[in-house]
Formats: sequence, C-alpha cells, structure tokens
Amino acid sequence: MHMHLAVIAAPTCACTVWYVLAALAFLALATWAHLRFWVARLQKPLNYNETHRIATPDGSAFDLLRLGPGTSPLPPVLVVHGVAMNHRNLDTDENLSLPRHLHRLGRDVWLLRMRCGRHDLSRQERRTASFQALASYDVPLAVREVLRRTGADQLDYIGFSMGGILLYATLGRSVPEALVRRAVVMGSPGRIGVLIPGFRWLLRLPAAWMPRIPFHTLSRLAAFASEWVPTPIQHNLCNPHNCVPGSLRLTSVDAVQSVPGPLAHDFVRFAYTDQKVRLSDGRDILDGLAHIRVPVRFFAGARDRLGPPRSLEAACRAWGAQEVNIDKQLTILGVVHGYSADYGHADLAIGRQVAQEVFEPISQFLGAAA
Repeated sequence: MHMHLAVIAAPTCACTVWYVLAALAFLALATWAHLRFWVARLQKPLNYNETHRIATPDGSAFDLLRLGPGTSPLPPVLVVHGVAMNHRNLDTDENLSLPRHLHRLGRDVWLLRMRCGRHDLSRQERRTASFQALASYDVPLAVREVLRRTGADQLDYIGFSMGGILLYATLGRSVPEALVRRAVVMGSPGRIGVLIPGFRWLLRLPAAWMPRIPFHTLSRLAAFASEWVPTPIQHNLCNPHNCVPGSLRLTSVDAVQSVPGPLAHDFVRFAYTDQKVRLSDGRDILDGLAHIRVPVRFFAGARDRLGPPRSLEAACRAWGAQEVNIDKQLTILGVVHGYSADYGHADLAIGRQVAQEVFEPISQFLGAAA
C-alpha cells in the first residue's frame, strides 16, 4: 500500500515542478512583452550634434553629448545629471528641456552622461562607479574636455541633484575655480537626509558587495501607470500635480537609470552616518566652498524631499562663506514665494511652468556678461 502511494506521489511532484517552471516562463515572457511594448510606445529619442565617449584613467568611461555649436560669444554650458538618471534628466523632449532652451538662445550646450548614467556598464565598470570616482574623473575630465574641444577658457556649469553635489565636491579641488564662470545648482542638497528609514544595515556590507539597484527596469515596467496611480515613492520624487502631462512617463522610460552598488553604498553611508557628503579622505565637501567666488544660483523646490530647501540653504551658506560680496542667491519655488506651485524634486525639470519659472531665470543669469 505504501509503495503504491509513493509511485503516485512522484509523478505528482514532477508535475508541480513543471507547472511552476511553466508559470515562471510565462511570467518572464509577459514581462518582456510588456516592457518592449511600453518602451516602444513611450520612448522618445532625441538627436545630438556630437557624441563622444571619453575614457577615464580607472578603466571606465563617460559620454559627452553636444547639441551643436552656439552663436553666442558666451562660453559653453555643461549640464550634469543626478543620481539614478542619465543625460535626459533635464532634456525630456524638444519643448521641455533646459539645454535646448539655452541652445535656442545661442549657447553651445554639452550634456554629460556620467558612467553611472550609462546603461552599458560592464561588471568591472560598475565596481568603479563610486561618488569619489565621479568627483575624481568624470566631472573634472568632462570640464577639461569641453574646454579643449571648444577652445574656451571657461564654461558655465549646471548641476541637477547629484550633479550639483559633485560641483560642491570638485570646485576648487579637482576642478580649478578659474575654469567655471557661473554655476547653477538645482535641487542639490548639501546634506543627505534619511528618506526611507530602515536601511542602516546596508552599511555592514562592503561597498563591493552592495547590489546594483535596478531602477532602469523597474521604472520602465511602471512607466505606463506613472501618471494614473500616484504612489508614496512618486510623491517623494516629485509633486505629480505640478508635472507636465506625459513628462513622468517620458522620464521613467528615457531618463531613469540603475544605480551601481558602490554609488548606492556611498549615499546610504552619507545618510546614515552624519548626513555629510564626504570624500574618500573624510573631508566634508561643503568645507571646500568657503573661499569660492564663482557667481551661483540655487533652485530648491518648496516640497522637495530629496533636496529640501534647508539642505540647499546649508550649501548656499557654505559657498564663499569666508569671502565678501559673493554673487549668490537661493530661490525657493513655492506658492508662498509667489510661484505657481510647490515644486518637488523632478518638477524642477518638468514642472508645468518650468520654462517661465526656472529655465528663463537661469538663462538670464547665465546670459549676463562676466
């Protein structure tokens, strides 16, 4: 009797395994088809006049994309994206783009796609993608490469989120102050707060063991519903009611990138230690700004949870703190300050009135002669 039951049980177990494998295969196929369909439907490629891949001494590379030579006598503009993003961060489409807004005014605009913004990183390159590597190689080499290719002595720098944090870390250090004429900082915190509690345990992992965070795939999978069903995560990233219709889908498909493990580990470390962004030698990046005299404009969203106004205020205070008569200004985009909405993080790039309330003030500031 027991042998008969055993004979029956064996085929039943085998069938269960095959059912599970078939279900997994179907799920994988459905996910692939879903991804292909929505990416093809939502993706919006943009053209660039030039694209250059620049190798770095540590075995990685970044890309420089040029909109085209400008007609203005003013220096070139370098635009630097944020974490978990690529160069499309501020270049959503032809009509919702700070770089193209400036280019239409005659500026020679270059977009930096750092190694962390590339989708084709090798496994070895992902191991080198740390904040220190971006500050030591990607940003300073991009500045020098733009100047070399244009023959200019200086450039104007625009940093969004991490792009601005990297300016704090490099200006006067790996990027000589004399090379930057004017600077614009958008949503770039001087201190990194804890956005989602409970991840301190990740500090126990060596940076090399930190897994890559697959935002690129996850964002594309959810892109179709990004404007239908606002989520708590979305409210941390933007004010959905202040974004141009369709822009969140475009950003989700074209701009969001995965975060390499070492870079993710760095930001966890910044947030869960003393909230200060420190270089590999332990220096707080804001300490290096005390004698900077480069004219600067800071833009903060009133309800930005990634770069809250108080955190940009810390950076603004540090900028030129030991100097006098520094040309610096912090703009907080919120209703109580006379703006159309309380801006979040992403809507500094894709807000409904961003052309008038952000792009135009930036173009006026950068358009002024030295």
